[in-house]
Amino acid sequence: MTHHYQWAVVHDFLEKTCGSAAVNNAMTSISAPTGSPFQMPVEFAVAAYRFGHSMVRDTYWVNFNFPNATLGKVFEFNRNPRLPVFSNRAVDFNAFFDTGVPVPVHNKARKIDSFMANGLESLPGFSGMMAILATRNLRRALALGLPSGQGMANAFGIAPMTTEQLTSGLPAAEVAVLNSSGGLLLNKTPLWYYILREAAVLHSGNQLGPVGGRIVAETFVRILKRDASSYLNVAGGFTPILPSSTAGDFTVADLVTFAGATQP
Repeated sequence: MTHHYQWAVVHDFLEKTCGSAAVNNAMTSISAPTGSPFQMPVEFAVAAYRFGHSMVRDTYWVNFNFPNATLGKVFEFNRNPRLPVFSNRAVDFNAFFDTGVPVPVHNKARKIDSFMANGLESLPGFSGMMAILATRNLRRALALGLPSGQGMANAFGIAPMTTEQLTSGLPAAEVAVLNSSGGLLLNKTPLWYYILREAAVLHSGNQLGPVGGRIVAETFVRILKRDASSYLNVAGGFTPILPSSTAGDFTVADLVTFAGATQP
């Protein structure tokens, strides 16, 4: 089961978010002997893997009891005094994955870009700066000394985005911030923001760009290669055998279906 899950992470999740080329390149270029030391790259944890923050919706169709739940309502689902989760709050996974079971609304993720859901500007249980997720991301990256997007691109041998690309399609107020202080943020763009703009400009928000995609794909592949028990290290190779919509493949939707979670 673990091997099928790992396969789905690589061939479904990673290929969709990073692109097949980035995943294939990581598979062939990353050298990570089994059992070798590993530390989570700060560029992954504090910037690249936070791309998902821009994909959060303002509301979610959770189930027939909660057809238009705000983020505040969603955050209530796993907090006291509502634990264990109430039966009428069980998530209908058919609204989140393509299981083939019809639902009134499918919670498609928002595109990867620099625009975030309103609810992420007022996180429950926090106040002031700490209640604004974007501010927290940017300040944490600054405190940890992350490289700029341009610096990361140069380190990878990738041509950095141009000023025209970074500002393309942005509201005037956002462009003004980038141009402030002599264009400091245009020349040394915070890595998290750069990765969001890269995805929006180069891939219409449908997947990560070359910098973000490489960081995310290589981190996952390195973890799997160094794990002697992962599907990448199965003697003779691994091919999914559990029931799936496509023979020889296995997706997260297949996992949800196999687990029997399509009946809320």
